[in-house]
Amino acid sequence: MVSFGHYLRSLFLIRGVRSSHWVLMGMLGACLGGPAYADSPMPQMEMDLTQLSLEELMSVEVTSVSKKKQKLSESAAAIYVITQEDIRRSGVTSIPEALRMAPGIQVARINNNQWAVSARGFNDRFSNKLLVLIDGRPIYNPLFAGVTWEVQDTILEDIERIEVIRGPGGTLWGVNAVNGVINIITKHSQDTQGVLASGIAGSEEGIVSIRHGGKTGEDLQYRLFTKYFNRDTSFHSGGAHDDTRMFRSGFRTDWKASSSDTVMAQGEFYTGDGGQQNSVATSNGFPFGFTTVNEDVEMSGGHFLGRWDHQFSQQSDMALQLYYDRFTRHEAALKTTIDTFDIDFQHRFALFPQQEVLWGFEYRFWMDDLQNNPTTSAFADSRSFSLISGFLQDELTLIPDTLTLTVGSKFTHNDFTGFEYQPSGRMLWIPAEGHSLWGAVSRSVRIPSRFEDNAQLNLPASSTVPVPSTIRGNQQLKSEELLAFELGYRLSALEQVSFDITGFYNQYNHIRGSQTVNLFPPLVQVINQLDVQTIGVELASDIQLLDRWRIRGAYSYINIDVDGPANPALNTTGRATPKHQGSIRSLLSLPYNLEFDSWLRVIDNLGVRSIPGYVELDLRLGWKPIPQMDISVVGQNLLDNHHPELFSSFLATQPTEVQRSVYGKITWKF
Repeated sequence: MVSFGHYLRSLFLIRGVRSSHWVLMGMLGACLGGPAYADSPMPQMEMDLTQLSLEELMSVEVTSVSKKKQKLSESAAAIYVITQEDIRRSGVTSIPEALRMAPGIQVARINNNQWAVSARGFNDRFSNKLLVLIDGRPIYNPLFAGVTWEVQDTILEDIERIEVIRGPGGTLWGVNAVNGVINIITKHSQDTQGVLASGIAGSEEGIVSIRHGGKTGEDLQYRLFTKYFNRDTSFHSGGAHDDTRMFRSGFRTDWKASSSDTVMAQGEFYTGDGGQQNSVATSNGFPFGFTTVNEDVEMSGGHFLGRWDHQFSQQSDMALQLYYDRFTRHEAALKTTIDTFDIDFQHRFALFPQQEVLWGFEYRFWMDDLQNNPTTSAFADSRSFSLISGFLQDELTLIPDTLTLTVGSKFTHNDFTGFEYQPSGRMLWIPAEGHSLWGAVSRSVRIPSRFEDNAQLNLPASSTVPVPSTIRGNQQLKSEELLAFELGYRLSALEQVSFDITGFYNQYNHIRGSQTVNLFPPLVQVINQLDVQTIGVELASDIQLLDRWRIRGAYSYINIDVDGPANPALNTTGRATPKHQGSIRSLLSLPYNLEFDSWLRVIDNLGVRSIPGYVELDLRLGWKPIPQMDISVVGQNLLDNHHPELFSSFLATQPTEVQRSVYGKITWKF
């Protein structure tokens, strides 16, 4: 594994004005683009987006809002869809980079393998109020309360679309879907027939992807894939240690068992290592003693997922899904393995001609095994947990094609806080074709994680705590609660412009903070003593300037107000979220099968550790000499040599700065 990684590194890697001004916000306000849209899940997904009408883009079907297919323009939620063509023409090489396209989503790179991704605030390495799924399988880590983005990947060409919902999704998706739900949906096996080979060689990374798709008869299709990437170190004035290598391989099968039944199965295995510099404790007693280590964190795992869909009639269907997932991570400060088993069932039926009911249940069981050390310890070091939930949602059409009311609630029992409920009510009004107005009131909760419940961390001195200290969990923690109010409007009636605006006001109670239990030796305990209010606006639109030139963009504003007793947590809560952020994307299709795409991003400064705002530009020049081949040259972060985006608050991991990079890519389908 190591020798193979070094070989690919030498084969693919070419080694080789920081800006804090908010000078382009006026441009963003005047030229907002990039609506919530998606293409059809069929093969025409890869059509030139500049040739699709705005009506086609707004009429595509999404599934994550109500767990059924519905037009995007008729969804009573703040949803944005990132298509396969968006991913291809943006030039991104990872899933977190692709999420930058969605308004209301905060994305920051901590180092070359660690990311912070959140919705509507509270951004950090483990953003605990965002639920992320891949093909309906949650990848929320119950140990850290967040997503370990360094191990979440797939062949990007196999992603059909990414549905991004800002706002609570707890009624259908359960606990921890507080500020949003991201569902990454991969392509049906029938759309990945043949062979795909893709390679990237650049100044900062090298990637090789190979996929083979085939079929047995007319009813069973499959694909096999493998991917390897090697990312170089980022910038740090004292030298960085965050280079990363990862290998993964997997499969997917889709079987149409009968005219009413379909079965999907998929599985994956990954292994690799990610560099990091970390300060770890060397003794158990105060002042502990700390040493700085450069290490390659060992990461491995995999999953198996199966789903059976049965259609009783046009108005009634059911789905049964189960999966198993294993997560293993070994580093100096933490060694853990987590095994998760989950079964999920849902049923949709028409109660009356204008009334549709959706109900279901879920059972999840997970167990962890931690190896205690002077930096981290948990009591007991191995535990198991279970979560049982059920939901009921009623969609009532008050006026056909005009007014719809949706009410429902999720009911959950967990081992940390016991019984929880998450109701919501949504109204959709379509006064005229091409106009839709929606509003929602929702309650959502986040349950504590294993670390917050009964773990202990010994941390070195920092800018907020000037001496070494111990942070201890609390088994009396309550769930964090959110009461959210949302209002949105979509305009798609104009021939060359579409527009989407959402406003929200959120009230949070029992947000995680801390209190000092002992001054010497310093001992801090996690408690729920913070109240937070956020208010914000998210804008998106699509402008068809010419037949082959489309402008898209997004703008988000959020203000976060935190109340509670003075403590370090109060000083940092919400300060890793930019108040303003926006982007403009230009997609231009040229003669001779050429494409020229640009992406300008503007991010406001962060209050935590005085990280300045920045302006960045990505450029892509693509060429399709034949329909089966795509060649491109991409430049990323071109406006300065390097810039910081976020400093992690988890342990004492060394943050690095994102560098300017250039790469070439070739994709061949045959």
